[in-house]
Amino acid sequence: MANAPIYHQPLKLERYLIKHEYVAPHPMCCSDAESVTMQEILELADEECTKMWKDLSLGYPECKGHPLLLEEIARLHGVSAEDILVAAPQEGIYIAMKCLVELLDKNFQIVRPHVIVTYPGYQSLYENVKALGCDVSYWTAKLCDGIGWRFDLNELEELVAKNDTKILVVNFPHNPTGFVPTSDQWERILEICKSRKIFLFSDEMYRLTDNDGSDPLSSACAVYENAITLFGLSKTFALPGLRIGWVVTRNKPLMALMEQTKDYISICSSAPSEILSIIALRNKDWLINRTRTIIVENLTLLDEFFKKHPHLFEWYPPSASTTGFLRVKGWLLKLGEGGAMGFCEEVRAATGVLLASASLFDFDDQYVRVGFARKSIPQALAALEEFIKSRESKNQSEGN
Repeated sequence: MANAPIYHQPLKLERYLIKHEYVAPHPMCCSDAESVTMQEILELADEECTKMWKDLSLGYPECKGHPLLLEEIARLHGVSAEDILVAAPQEGIYIAMKCLVELLDKNFQIVRPHVIVTYPGYQSLYENVKALGCDVSYWTAKLCDGIGWRFDLNELEELVAKNDTKILVVNFPHNPTGFVPTSDQWERILEICKSRKIFLFSDEMYRLTDNDGSDPLSSACAVYENAITLFGLSKTFALPGLRIGWVVTRNKPLMALMEQTKDYISICSSAPSEILSIIALRNKDWLINRTRTIIVENLTLLDEFFKKHPHLFEWYPPSASTTGFLRVKGWLLKLGEGGAMGFCEEVRAATGVLLASASLFDFDDQYVRVGFARKSIPQALAALEEFIKSRESKNQSEGN
């Protein structure tokens, strides 16, 4: 008898943002950076790109991606153009997960592979493998007093040791906590995969957002042949509207499967988006510095704000990423229906400040995701400050 089908669960965070993001005046949970305008991008175009844009035919572009776009991506990761498949980031996750499971089935007769996933995280990173029938274990981040969020590598090794793990899914810099492993820790993760021949899916969507002057980690696809890197222009490059991302692997059979699978989904990307993406990658330093500048300015404001309210918040500023995971404390957890979601809903209704509860990440509901790469953060903090003052004054008058 055939196994019963397993269906994808709704993406809780996406459903929440679809409902509230475009109407809330003060979004403070979003993971993308302040978007670049069309005029800004076109002003960066060199002579070759300007001609391509003006002469662009709106026909089908090449399925793997425009050759010049592949060249720029290859240069960014230190790989060959043939190792790259252009796809929208969400599409890239689905294609890679499906094809990893298919490859293990066809080539190694492994029908129900064991997968380890960093957690909490973007739901798609674990929901896809669960829907594909995999056994899933979570490598869970811990909030350490005085230190911040950490992933314990000893815990990872224990999970690998007691399971015949075939796929490790990681996301560094990590969404939502902002955690970034050290270079030594990253090498240890890679060595665990290499020594046990584990496929590594590395979500690097927040790569190059380092705000403390440190060098970014090496891209997984460049240092391990059985790694798959996901990257794109939605976060660091502040161009989510282009819907351009890519998956990169030096594993040839896997790449062949991913190319075939893309035929069932988008077939190809948007021709205008690909030209704009070439312009962006040829001006990557300007775009990266623009995002980092916004992040650094906002982190300064966030640090000052949360230090004013230590009885209500526990905050550790990340050294990279566009998001952090804030612990909510005290009377804030008693608002509305309680927990971080009760706090988020009360704040949104009263001020228009939009925060994302940890419950949207299937995690302990005493945390909220804070996004700090948009220019609207000062206004959001001002509204949140007024909310706290008003509620504390009310609490005092009521004797609470």
